Amino acid sequence: MGAELHYTDRGGDITFHGPGQAILYPIISLKDIGLGARKYVENLELTMIQSAHLYGVKAQVGNKCETGVYVGEGKIGAIGVRISSGITSHGLAFNIDPDLNYFKHIVPCGCAKRGVTSLKSETELELPGEEVIHEQLVSSFAQCFGYTNLEERKCV
Repeated sequence: MGAELHYTDRGGDITFHGPGQAILYPIISLKDIGLGARKYVENLELTMIQSAHLYGVKAQVGNKCETGVYVGEGKIGAIGVRISSGITSHGLAFNIDPDLNYFKHIVPCGCAKRGVTSLKSETELELPGEEVIHEQLVSSFAQCFGYTNLEERKCV
């Protein structure tokens, strides 16, 4: 399929990152912002829920012990974080319009009962370019975490 396997030291099970996803990997001192790990994950989920709502998609958190964001039975956003000495790394993947066939070859996040979906699959609206949706995701993140000044660095 042309996909590569990489092992990481973050939480969560296997996932896929590729074209058509917005990936947000914040590096934050939880102590500095007064959050614990659970509240941090909840705010990441809220970031994706707000982003989905911009396009009329009713996303919600999963059932107990299911991190991430769902639309019905389909996962639209995954979370896998690492927290070491109170500093976060890794983060979230929000499915804008990825090739969902990649997910057929894995059990995303270790949850075999649920499928995977995307913003494009769930909305009737015309989506803007991915860069616009990425910017909206970052804006939602800033709002959820109470940031007014962000430094964004993009990987190339």
